[in-house]
Amino acid sequence: MFAENDVKDIFALFPPQQTSDFVPRLALSSSRHGFVTLQFVQAQFRSHVTKETQRISLSALASDLDIDQLLVRQLVRNHPKLCIFSADEENIVPIDERDAIGKEAVDLLSEGLVSKADFVVRHDVSPKSLHYLLSDQNDQVLETDGYLYTKGYADQIMETVKGMVRKALNDVQAVVIKPENLHNNPPKWFILHTVEKAMQFEDLASKINVQENADSVTCTPKQYLETKRDTTVQDLQSGALAYLDLHKFAFEFSELFPTYQDVSSHFQQLSDIDVVGSFAISQSWVSKVEQDCIRILEQEGCTLDVTEVIGSRLPPSTIDTIAAKAKDAIIANFSQHSEGPKIVRVGPLILTETRRDGALDELSGYAKEDAEAQWRGLQDDPTRAEDIKFARERVKAMIPPTGLVQRLLLDQRPVEKTLEEHFWSTISAFETPNEEDFAMYWTDRLLTRWAVYNTGLASITDQKLYDQLGDLLATYAHKDLIPDTTAKARAQGLVLSRKTRKNLARLSSIVDATKSADTTYLSSALDKFNKKQNIASPSPDSLAAAKQSMLADMLRRLQKQKASDGPVLFLTLVSVLYAKQNDGVVYATGKFAPKLLKLLKGALGDEQFGKVEAWKEAAKSNSLSAEDRRGMAEMANSEDS
Repeated sequence: MFAENDVKDIFALFPPQQTSDFVPRLALSSSRHGFVTLQFVQAQFRSHVTKETQRISLSALASDLDIDQLLVRQLVRNHPKLCIFSADEENIVPIDERDAIGKEAVDLLSEGLVSKADFVVRHDVSPKSLHYLLSDQNDQVLETDGYLYTKGYADQIMETVKGMVRKALNDVQAVVIKPENLHNNPPKWFILHTVEKAMQFEDLASKINVQENADSVTCTPKQYLETKRDTTVQDLQSGALAYLDLHKFAFEFSELFPTYQDVSSHFQQLSDIDVVGSFAISQSWVSKVEQDCIRILEQEGCTLDVTEVIGSRLPPSTIDTIAAKAKDAIIANFSQHSEGPKIVRVGPLILTETRRDGALDELSGYAKEDAEAQWRGLQDDPTRAEDIKFARERVKAMIPPTGLVQRLLLDQRPVEKTLEEHFWSTISAFETPNEEDFAMYWTDRLLTRWAVYNTGLASITDQKLYDQLGDLLATYAHKDLIPDTTAKARAQGLVLSRKTRKNLARLSSIVDATKSADTTYLSSALDKFNKKQNIASPSPDSLAAAKQSMLADMLRRLQKQKASDGPVLFLTLVSVLYAKQNDGVVYATGKFAPKLLKLLKGALGDEQFGKVEAWKEAAKSNSLSAEDRRGMAEMANSEDS
């Protein structure tokens, strides 16, 4: 026996003797205790891989053969007919399993394509081993993108594809090649790969357009594309098609139009077509819509919304533009026929002029109704501060749900202005008689009274008394006459007109703002008010009648005297006596009665004056007898007084 080092030294003395397959004829055992020959190792190796039924661990086999693992690996590579490696090359697949796997690979190839990665994973063999398994295949094995297939299968698919493409060329029709159209359902990528090769072999690239789809490949003759393009355009021009989406058209005919801009420019140059945004619209189709609208308007004379007639037959983004052009064309058509109905446009609608005018009349009626309602409301509450106003929304609220035309008309500023005019015209018709009634009341209750009192004041010759009575009259007018007359006029519904309300409010503010008014100031304010109200000054006859009415009132008070009314009776008597001797009537209080009496001294007889003086003293002491009161009444009623 040799020691391990001796064996190594002896082995080192042998010259390298490797075979053509790089397996040494003599190898040092892995135990380093001796040598093994190639013949012996190969015999033992064959014995193991041909007899074992389970996969053999490479390290275990190396140990059994007492050789290095590298030598075992080389033996496996040199004998692919006997065994192959597992995927990780740590195990050896013996001959029986190797042959079974090889048979399955050949069988699969006979059916079509085999995924190399899937096969390797499923059978746990190394990719290189798969090459050895297929070396016995009679047909040439090809590989593309990780798939294995035979040349015979590729040729078979190629011939089928060529036949389908030739037929497409002859029929000038597109052909869709799907996996189910071909033997053993090859995947889409293989179909595309085959089609592209066919294009090269048959010089079809200039004649066929190839398009890859989700699960198929479409081969379209370029002649077919041109024919389809021309047919599509003709259908659009004739009106058989309403519109085309130019983006979709550009995609479908990308072989004929490289860019979208090329498509857009092409359609803009074509006749009978309008390009709106990214859509081409058929003028013939739009013309048919216009004729339908004209027929409806002629036969039914109703309201028409062109956008509703178009409906969803055009893209939403194009409808407004096309509808506007259609409306213009429809209106122009009717304008050429003088005997036919006139057509007008209202918002999105077109309708007969008669229908439009009818809707305007209805709106005018609503405006009038609103005016009447607001006037009645003011009559019911004549003292309210809120003025009558025209409100578009009030008219709109009166339009029934079906009144689309009326609502659209109301949105037009000229129509709203016309309705406002109708509204105020109706109000004015109510205001005019109301202003006339106010003028009569104002003249009767204030102006004539004011004029009669001012005339009476003017007859006072005593300047001091004149000033005192003037202040008294101004205070009366300021505090009582004007405010009371105004309040009563309002309460009686005589201050309803805008003009009267405005002017009277202005007059009241002027009067209220005056702390120490005089008759001149008040007369000026009243004159301005009367002028704005178109109220004429009282006539002489009306003033005379007013004076007589005022005297009659005073005489009635004398007839209905009370014992306690001494001072009042005396003032009334003196006022009547003074009025009969002078123009107008003096507005005075009891304290001015004696002063007025002095002014009558020359006008009354001595006897009359004496009686009045006596009654003055009795009235002052409240000692008027019944006979005195009768005498006072008789004197006042006497025509000679």
